[in-house]
Amino acid sequence: MNERELPVAGQSVWRLISVLLGVVMMWFGAMRFWPFMTDTMAALLAQYDWLPAASMAHSVSIGVGALEVVIGLMLLVPHETVRRYAGLAAALFWFSALFLLIGKPMYQHSDVYNGFPVIGGGQTLLKHLGIAALGLGIFAFQRHARLYRAAVLGLWLGQLLVLLWIGGMKFTAVEATGVSHLMKTSPFFSWLYNFCTIQQASIVIGLTELGTAALMLFWPWRPNIARLGFLAAICTYLLTNTFLFSLPGWQSGYGFPFIGRTGQFLIKDELLLLGALVLFLTPFASICCKNVKSGT
Repeated sequence: MNERELPVAGQSVWRLISVLLGVVMMWFGAMRFWPFMTDTMAALLAQYDWLPAASMAHSVSIGVGALEVVIGLMLLVPHETVRRYAGLAAALFWFSALFLLIGKPMYQHSDVYNGFPVIGGGQTLLKHLGIAALGLGIFAFQRHARLYRAAVLGLWLGQLLVLLWIGGMKFTAVEATGVSHLMKTSPFFSWLYNFCTIQQASIVIGLTELGTAALMLFWPWRPNIARLGFLAAICTYLLTNTFLFSLPGWQSGYGFPFIGRTGQFLIKDELLLLGALVLFLTPFASICCKNVKSGT
């Protein structure tokens, strides 16, 4: 197979992905220069023995922010080679954060919950696999067939990881309480609490997420069924981003454009939406067949 003969969703889609990923990385990276993000970094560093000391939070935050801004800028550069290697750098950047899932800090520990798999702050990290796959797709698009296949499969696994894990978490009391603070602010979801308890509403949401994941699982065998799952995921991500307008997602004391931790968690859904769009446009057979040419 010629390296340029790749199964792709389309050139325009990947250009859009490069632009939006670049904007998000520049946005998140620039905020790391502000005190509220330094405090967040200090809290993170204090939880891990293998990371720099919390006293270095200011330097680490600025260093990570500068790297993120540079990668984001490169993703916006019109020059194809620059943009491609920026995609590879973005893939490594987002994937590296997944190592923070190793250890106790990202899980719930109490008399009721005993750590893994009851995840706490690590929920936002679960999204990084799918986002890293976007970066790899930018790099491999129309250049490296095997890496492109790995990127698209990574998008699929990234979607499943988020929906299955976070969907399963909706059956726990701690997640039901946490998600209710978001849901009750939204006109699209608050009505649930007129008919359901906090736990029941959470279970409804969890069943929806697990059902979406179940449809996606059919991708290798029944792609038309899986497309319904990808479409449902796209709709889900669109709806969750409405929380940015209904809850205080902006950093307290700063306001727009300084987005807080909850807001950043939601913004990442826009990137997952792009991953679901790629999957919606990509038949599984095109990932396996060596004679399928790329789209434009």
